[in-house]
Amino acid sequence: MSRSLQTVRRYAKALLDVAGQAGAADAVRADLAQVRRWLGEAPAFHVFAACGRLGGRDARRQALLDLARAGGLGRITVEFLACIEAAQDMGLLEAILDEVERLGGEREGRVRAEIVSARPLTEGQKAELARRFGGAGEGRKMEISYKEDPAILGGFVARIGEQVHDYSVSSRLARLRRRFAEA
Repeated sequence: MSRSLQTVRRYAKALLDVAGQAGAADAVRADLAQVRRWLGEAPAFHVFAACGRLGGRDARRQALLDLARAGGLGRITVEFLACIEAAQDMGLLEAILDEVERLGGEREGRVRAEIVSARPLTEGQKAELARRFGGAGEGRKMEISYKEDPAILGGFVARIGEQVHDYSVSSRLARLRRRFAEA
């Protein structure tokens, strides 16, 4: 596991633990949705997060605190963002938000899945894949999203939590190419 992935997971777990202990999980989740909107809709904030060298440390910290307070973020979220900024890890913010969402879902018994196919799937195919991969665990709720990517040529790729099940034609062809190259 890479250092940045470990760092992202450590931040996400710490935030979820603190929010849970304080009984503020819903408030923090709402705050993080606001931060995600800033990343997506406010180019200046996206650049601020991605470029840790813009401005001095004190100026960056103060700008972040001012923005968080103006945005009505709660104390836990403000302190969390300040911690990330102090460690100069704001470039990981989007990945941290993704990991908080994933870990939070796991803790609540939700499993996120994404199924990518070359063409749109029929309702029957969707039902079969949901049945096939829906047994992610007892008492867990599967949230499945479907996407299309013509580059996989046929078949499908299912990402369930951290697992990847690749049944695409493009990956089968790549395996055949490697076998022929090794022969």
